[in-house]
Amino acid sequence: MIDITILQQDLTAQLALVKAKQVSAQEINQQQMALINKLNPTINAFIAVNDTLAETQTDSELLGLTVAVKDNIDVKGFNTTAGLEILRHSRPEQDAFVVNKLRNAGANFSGKLNMHEGALGATNQNAHFGHCVNPHNLSLTPGGSSGGSGAAVSACMAPLALGSDTMGSVRIPASYCGVFGFKPSRGALSISGSVACSRLLDSIGPIARSARDLTLATKLMAGFNINDASSQAISFEQTLLYKPVLLIPDNLAALGIDDSIIEDFNQNLNAFKSMGCEIKTFDISHYNFSAARRAGLIICEAEMRVEHETHWLNNNEKFSPYLKNLLSYIDKKSPMDVIKSERVLDNAIIEARNILSHGDFILMPTAPQRAFSFDDGIPANQADLTSLANQAGLPAVSIPMIADNALPSGMQLIGKASSDLALLTLAEQWQTHTQFQYKIPNTIIELLS
Repeated sequence: MIDITILQQDLTAQLALVKAKQVSAQEINQQQMALINKLNPTINAFIAVNDTLAETQTDSELLGLTVAVKDNIDVKGFNTTAGLEILRHSRPEQDAFVVNKLRNAGANFSGKLNMHEGALGATNQNAHFGHCVNPHNLSLTPGGSSGGSGAAVSACMAPLALGSDTMGSVRIPASYCGVFGFKPSRGALSISGSVACSRLLDSIGPIARSARDLTLATKLMAGFNINDASSQAISFEQTLLYKPVLLIPDNLAALGIDDSIIEDFNQNLNAFKSMGCEIKTFDISHYNFSAARRAGLIICEAEMRVEHETHWLNNNEKFSPYLKNLLSYIDKKSPMDVIKSERVLDNAIIEARNILSHGDFILMPTAPQRAFSFDDGIPANQADLTSLANQAGLPAVSIPMIADNALPSGMQLIGKASSDLALLTLAEQWQTHTQFQYKIPNTIIELLS
């Protein structure tokens, strides 16, 4: 019998239950695997499952509880496909840097998670491994490219999942699936041992059912990796001001944000005000989101052609028509176009600096819309609000908005470089203040009945 009351709790609560000897880590893991076996044929969040979990480590920080990992991040004993047919049988010899850190902290790894092909896409439609669906509505996308990570945590098939975020690929699934997702400062978590979408924009980040779990995971994974050129020895700012200044765009409608998202966002501002936060507005009408979007895609397409050069030249037919079309686009561009794209992204650094010179954190919706049908067209502006943090190298956390809508949506806090822990502290304070507790979607309850 699956005890969903335990499995829907966050990782921190599960660890407390084990420490209090109310349940063993082995019992939780067994229930976790039973839930995966029950739900995954429908949700398709996992593309590989670990049937031989290691012995639980009673003296470790994570006590042997399970973590699930997006399939572009290396976990020893699993293949790393990056959602690509050409890498279906690619098996790494060692863990990614962050995975090794979690393993040393006592984590078990329950499996590898579905993703958008090559991490270049926002729906988690995958021609090779099947589509992953949203636990709140099985006809809708969970977001991408870390859709499997968002869906696994939302459906309580994993208490913690790792994703990668290039232009919003952790935070958008977190928003669509009603959970928490964090993109760290550039270089704070080593991306060594992951398949690149863009080394300039990529970050590895956690998805969880609470802000405190994001903090726990981030602290465990952070650290300088001398063998990773992008890794930084960051000294995190840990102090959160008593009354931080939150900066919000002065015209959300002009950014193409759905009316229902704006309504929920404005209602959720009240919680921050009652926490003592000061709210200020800023004007971003001059910023060219469309140019930044195009520049980001050009950089990703060029990077992926280099990353998969041998397969592109010799096994081109194994790329889906969707990805082949995207990666062929760079053939129409010159090296100067790529350099120009990088310079466009410099504007994001300057824009973010200027905005944050007037306050402590930016607060705005995570995505302009809620999850949409696989049959609908992908909104062009889907990653506009999230990509700013990637382009500027800043930490950003998506937290669920409290609303009556049947489908969840998120709002994101963006901080200054190295303010990761202060940012997460604010997210934790928000969750404590609002008493937000994650509730498993009704769709999942129905699947279990």
